[in-house]
Amino acid sequence: MEKSREHNKPLCICFIDIQKAYDSVNRELLWKICRSYGLTDKTVLMLKLLYTNSKAQVRINDELSDSFDIETGVMQGGIPSPILFNILFDYIMRKVIEEANVEGIKLGYGTNDFFHTAKDIVDELNILTLMYADNVVVMCNNANDLEKFIKTFEKVTQEFGLTMSVKKTCIMSLKQLKEDSARRIIKDEEVDIPDIDIVIRNQKVDIVESFAYLECFVSRDQSPDEETFPND
Repeated sequence: MEKSREHNKPLCICFIDIQKAYDSVNRELLWKICRSYGLTDKTVLMLKLLYTNSKAQVRINDELSDSFDIETGVMQGGIPSPILFNILFDYIMRKVIEEANVEGIKLGYGTNDFFHTAKDIVDELNILTLMYADNVVVMCNNANDLEKFIKTFEKVTQEFGLTMSVKKTCIMSLKQLKEDSARRIIKDEEVDIPDIDIVIRNQKVDIVESFAYLECFVSRDQSPDEETFPND
């Protein structure tokens, strides 16, 4: 975001949340993906045994219900659970990225120190998504690519048994200023906000001015007063 603002480049961001992510994992599919990622049959069998005959009860008015089978999901608080979910989600996201076929934002980087000159090769990264647990940040330089990715994400995750929480998902476009014919920035004259109207399961994805991500607030104008850590 800082580089996009520094160079006055467009940036459309979507913060995506997965509804009950850990509880929705298709176990049989997870075991197949684990094998495809190189886990041995013995390791997969040991993991499966952790979930064999898993049951739960619900307490209502101080009385426990009859036990019932739990056939989906990974254990909340289980030591291997984050790794298992990451394996599944990595597989899903690769499918989404392949099918969406859109570019993210391009970031060039290189080295400039005692051993290297400024003319050394600069590598270019294409950053489309950032992922942490069940939260996804999507970054595109135009609204059309962002919409295509979100709709592809919805389609593919549904196929794998996961559901995007539209209520907790939102979109934000970075503030971009107009430029004159010499590409000089015109102060306080903002480029028109992109028209982003995305509907998922008859629910419109909210457009926001700021958002709290990983306990840090980010705003579309990157105001230092707003980009602070919450006190509570």
